[in-house]
Amino acid sequence: MVLGRLKDKVERIGRRILERGLVRVMPRNPNALTISSLIMALPTPYLMWLHHYWAYVLTFTLLIIASAFDMLDGLIARYWGRASRLGAFLDSTLDRYVDFIALIDLWIVSDMNLLGIASLLLAILGSLMTSYTRARAEALGVRMIGVGLLEREERLILILLILLIFIVTGIDAVALYGLLLLALLTNATAIERIITVVRSLGSS
Repeated sequence: MVLGRLKDKVERIGRRILERGLVRVMPRNPNALTISSLIMALPTPYLMWLHHYWAYVLTFTLLIIASAFDMLDGLIARYWGRASRLGAFLDSTLDRYVDFIALIDLWIVSDMNLLGIASLLLAILGSLMTSYTRARAEALGVRMIGVGLLEREERLILILLILLIFIVTGIDAVALYGLLLLALLTNATAIERIITVVRSLGSS
């Protein structure tokens, strides 16, 4: 997808930045960045619960940092040749926690009515199934990169965009309908991946 190609460009730019000096101040252990990404996201539900403008801005900032750390851990691992199975496991596992926390952030500032709860649960389900279908399919030898409407990078960008629009407008419905949109797109992505795997394995 388009954002997949954009991610490749961002990674090339990130590597050049690393080589020009950032690498000197970043930890050489990529797992430290992976764990730091989760640590950055952990306090954000509490901040959103405060319902103050500065808390919303701080949440947005922390999620941006968490996303940056999530990108840098892979770059650092490849730069220093420290990619490992443990690192891959931690990265994919802790990513699920960050995804869950970011969705909770949106739910807290939505109307939290029945539609909000249903949208949250479906968005969580769709996010988990999007990741699970890719992991299971690739374990079976089916390539999943670029398959689906909303891969994780696009999902994070959409969450951040929804949060930014909410911060600017202060309208609770932005978060509510943003969650509903995420619920629809993540589950559509999971279903598309299931169909892709069924077609691939069914014809083999």
